[in-house]
Amino acid sequence: MVEGRVLRGLGGTLVAALAWFIMASAAAAQPLACHGTPTNVRLLIDVQGVRSNHGYVVANLYGPDRRRFLEDNGWLAVWRDPARPGTETMCLYLPAPGTYALVMYHDANGNGVLDQGPFGIPLEGFGFSNNVRPFLMAPSLKSASFFAGAGDTRLQIRLHYP
Repeated sequence: MVEGRVLRGLGGTLVAALAWFIMASAAAAQPLACHGTPTNVRLLIDVQGVRSNHGYVVANLYGPDRRRFLEDNGWLAVWRDPARPGTETMCLYLPAPGTYALVMYHDANGNGVLDQGPFGIPLEGFGFSNNVRPFLMAPSLKSASFFAGAGDTRLQIRLHYP
């Protein structure tokens, strides 16, 4: 009699575990929601090293004009997702195949800007396409540029915190 209860208990646990696995797999199979107007060019960005779930992870997309790179309102588009610790994937529709640069940052306090200290040094996590690490000055557009063709382009960007 005790054996039957144990087996029924295990059976219920196995059924619950199997149901959870099926629901988790179905959720993982859901297409990734993409920001922007749908086009045939998608950018999938694995943002690595997000430290907390406070605020947002923000993507600033720049085109090939080096005079506009890192300038106020020089971006082509800006998107943001709620922050999640670890690695977060963002999906962006790009206007067309071409050369772009991306700046990512963790707007941990949700104020809509990359907070900076003296001399413009970021106070929040940030990263550039090609994982360019600035040294004493902002990186060049050329060093952060990548080409996105038709279909999906995947980038990994690691955030660096002060």
